[in-house]
Amino acid sequence: MEDRGKVILGITSIAFLIFIAYSFITNVSPYKTVSEVLELKEAYNIQVNGTIVANSTKILGNTTTFELTDGKSVMKVIYQGTTHYQENIPVVVVGDYKSGVFHAYKVLTKCHTEYKVEKKEEKDK
Repeated sequence: MEDRGKVILGITSIAFLIFIAYSFITNVSPYKTVSEVLELKEAYNIQVNGTIVANSTKILGNTTTFELTDGKSVMKVIYQGTTHYQENIPVVVVGDYKSGVFHAYKVLTKCHTEYKVEKKEEKDK
């Protein structure tokens, strides 16, 4: 009876490890540039670094479209939702690329906070 419990525990542990590995592999989302994505026919669950092209954003209802560039290539992005960002800023879009269009389900802005060194003269005042 004791051996049967060990076998069940072993099988359960192996199944759990397989589940964890599968979950990790299917949820990994590699970073790509716009140029790299455009070379692909299709890509799913990827993150693309780029800059929103000036004057390319169009909002119609709950759909936002804009162009994303890496400085070499430009890609059309469709996002179901409204965004609160400015153009000409770096972003990461997460989604799927198919039929020549990137369908984003997340638009993430990069933090561009600048750290400034306080000058000694200002500190002493």
